[in-house]
Amino acid sequence: MIVATRMRCSQRFVFVTAVFLLLMALSGLPAASSQLGTPVASPEPGGLAGALPPAWLEFGPEGRLFARVIAAGDCPALVIDGIDVVMTRRAPASDAFPVVACEATIPFGARAASILNQALPLPDGPIRRIAVIGDTGCRVNAWEKKYQACNDPESWPFAQVAETIAEWDPDLIVHVGDYLYRESPCPADMIGCQGNPNGDNWATWDADFFSPASSLLGTAPWMFMRGNHETCDRNPLGWFTFLDARHFQATCQRFTEPYVTALHGVSLAIIDSAEAADESDTPEETAEYARQFALLGELAPPGSWLVTHRPVWGILEGKHREFDVENATYAASTGASLNADYSLVLSGHIHIAESIAFDENSGRPPQLVSGNAGTALDDIPSASPTAGELGDPTVTEAETLSAFGYMTVEPNGGAWIATQRSKNGNPLFECVLGVNQMSCGAPS
Repeated sequence: MIVATRMRCSQRFVFVTAVFLLLMALSGLPAASSQLGTPVASPEPGGLAGALPPAWLEFGPEGRLFARVIAAGDCPALVIDGIDVVMTRRAPASDAFPVVACEATIPFGARAASILNQALPLPDGPIRRIAVIGDTGCRVNAWEKKYQACNDPESWPFAQVAETIAEWDPDLIVHVGDYLYRESPCPADMIGCQGNPNGDNWATWDADFFSPASSLLGTAPWMFMRGNHETCDRNPLGWFTFLDARHFQATCQRFTEPYVTALHGVSLAIIDSAEAADESDTPEETAEYARQFALLGELAPPGSWLVTHRPVWGILEGKHREFDVENATYAASTGASLNADYSLVLSGHIHIAESIAFDENSGRPPQLVSGNAGTALDDIPSASPTAGELGDPTVTEAETLSAFGYMTVEPNGGAWIATQRSKNGNPLFECVLGVNQMSCGAPS
């Protein structure tokens, strides 16, 4: 709040004149941008070049809706129905993160909200148009010797995917995890990623997520999953500073508590699977996920969607055969069934699009995977593997699609239609989701 001090007229004239002259002098200096738009990542870690990303809305535990924005200095005000609300910073600035992440809760019943004159898309009805993306960053990884041409939009099309979804005008955006893939310096002989930042710092988070997602950030509320790229031994700081739905804690959380977000039209049960190893399990992981699945099963209303980064059942590139369907930690924690009334499992992690349907008597809900929004695709062919090829007799239908794109989910009568789309939005195949049943085929 600005408090005005009484002045005599002559004193006020001198004061205003001095301020005017000062502003005129400063106008010739380079200004720190506070405009909204697409930021330009600095090649230097921690750099603060270009404009900052737009503000966004995010759903959290128990359906709490909050606004977030990244600022260069003090947090701006959140204006709700014409009243200024103080935003608080989530974490202190540092050399690696010279920006400030700010947040404030949107109260139930709010009719309008804005930050820095940017209107925020408050939900005003049932959730009917859901966009699902995952594994969006550009892979530059020395220990796997995998280098993606981040400077080539054909090789790394996440910005195009984001723009396409923004034009579709969704009601909700679900990111199923894995944001930061630029974990190593670009090799000198790799032309496609020269000048790219790397590591867990603002410049890399800006380049790998916030800059390409800027056209989409402010269009609809988000839900963010934590991926295995955001574990405590990889890139946790950016995740917990900017995107995690819980209160910030200075100590990295290896496991975070599951929660349910009941929205108007769909209920989402969220579990953090960052530590759920694919090929092996440990007693600690098995015990923790057994506890979390049991707790989530009690919290989630019947028919909820289980949303998590790693698929409970995913079609992987097999070591001894072409396809595998498994997650070792989940299998040890839950057995063949989740023992809960979920109607769908929604995940990423595998870098293609997938659908798997199971026998109705198996107790296993259908699994959809959308992990193809940007990072280099996995070496799994587009195919319709059989139950025998997958080594799982309960599988009734399976599809894999190795192409960049995203998923949309829309209601259709008493069912939902999940459509795997190309990076341009063209429908590639669709699945009709009934009660614990799914059938997929060519787009109608």
